Amino acid sequence: MGAGFYSLPTHIVSNEYLTVEKKKLSTSKNWAVWVPDMLKKYEPDSIRYFLTINAPENRDSDFSWREFVYSHNSELLGAYGNFVNRTLKFLEKSYAGRITRGNIDEQIKVGIEQLYTKVGRHIEKTHFKQALELIFEFVRRANKYFDDEKPWIQINETPKECENTLSTCVFIIINLAQISHPFLPFSSEKVKDILAIPGFKWNVIENTAISLNNVNPLFKRIDVENIEFEIEKLNKQSKNS
Repeated sequence: MGAGFYSLPTHIVSNEYLTVEKKKLSTSKNWAVWVPDMLKKYEPDSIRYFLTINAPENRDSDFSWREFVYSHNSELLGAYGNFVNRTLKFLEKSYAGRITRGNIDEQIKVGIEQLYTKVGRHIEKTHFKQALELIFEFVRRANKYFDDEKPWIQINETPKECENTLSTCVFIIINLAQISHPFLPFSSEKVKDILAIPGFKWNVIENTAISLNNVNPLFKRIDVENIEFEIEKLNKQSKNS
């Protein structure tokens, strides 16, 4: 073996079982959801999010097409995508795409700092589901902040406060994109391009961009009609196996 040596693993990750539509997953019977097929129709971040948030880390979990579609529409699109889009579209409409240079809310800044620490600890312990849950708790907090501050009113009555609000929201977006990159790399790269983020690391970053670049929604709505279609397809492939 020479002068070198091999290190043995000190931590092995194992999960419980994952079922599909409440039935035991079986590749031989074709009762399975094949990721290559899913990628032809759905965004990879949607798949990554759902499999992580429903991971059978401590107990059995189920893959449900209904839950997959509603999870995407309510969480990725309705919460995270909505916060990013409403902030950037407001800047695009009211500031001609110029990014404001206001003061960042101190409580939000502390919250983001704590988020890096908490999410990082969960990742180190391979508690990926809990890490992602923390991120989306902050996403909901971010949407509440936007609603409470009401920038659509501030811009006319207290324009300086409006700049502070939007600067805080951009700060949140940049750091959420960075924190969620291990789980949602494709949408994080979209944010990186829009806000010209130099690179991702694991500590708080400030906005350096002056203006927005090609603002497009991070996610598209998945038609709920896909639920019935996918379940029927699953039944057919199983019968024909």
